[in-house]
Amino acid sequence: MGKLTEHRVSKEVFLRRHLLFPGLMFATLATVFEYLQLDIPIAKFWFELEGGVTQWSLRHTWVLDNVIHVGGRNFVILISAIVLVSMIVSFCKSSLKPFRKSLVLLFLSVLSTVLLVRLGKDLSHVSCPWDLSLFGGSHEYLPIFAISPSHGELGVCFPGGHSSGGFAWVALYYFAYQHCPKLRWKGLMFGLVLGGVFSLSQQLRGAHFFSHGIWSLGIAWLVSTSFYYLFYVRNWQSSTTETTPRQGELA
Repeated sequence: MGKLTEHRVSKEVFLRRHLLFPGLMFATLATVFEYLQLDIPIAKFWFELEGGVTQWSLRHTWVLDNVIHVGGRNFVILISAIVLVSMIVSFCKSSLKPFRKSLVLLFLSVLSTVLLVRLGKDLSHVSCPWDLSLFGGSHEYLPIFAISPSHGELGVCFPGGHSSGGFAWVALYYFAYQHCPKLRWKGLMFGLVLGGVFSLSQQLRGAHFFSHGIWSLGIAWLVSTSFYYLFYVRNWQSSTTETTPRQGELA
């Protein structure tokens, strides 16, 4: 195979573009949603659009529940398995060896994102929209940063678990960034679209609020950026020019 090029900039520029700016955007969005409590009016819009009175009408529809929720989860498992198998095969197939390190990065990024979001859900007091009295449930609404109640069950509905399985694939941006920089935006778009579809479907079912997807995306980007920094960027020399990496760096 031909040479693989790497779109390399200085560490400072990389961190500014990929960590500082996205971090500020996330912090701004999360703060605005929390301060203005935008989740409730957005959820009410979907609820009323569905004609809901005491329940979410689209909660158990075949497309949202079976295709996007169950089928989407299986799709994520499938492509994760493909990455894992490719990673294992790279140890005995020379044509995949240059991609081994990035395949490990991709797999760890996806797995870590899903596990971190799962941990957040287990510790969260935030309830799903379908459990709230506002939408026919029995729980009272509590903002994300409200003090957790000392009695009663935890909501375990934040961040968005299903959407995290889609947003986790923004890590494809860094896979392409390392091997084919021109495709990095397509890799990013794949994760954004997949996570966005998962997030919207869960909102329409009453399973999550809009901001839950924002947090899942923020976690996914932070995780993938951190792994890429640890795997590659920390070893870069100060440079603002595009270079061709040594073969050893890609092995």
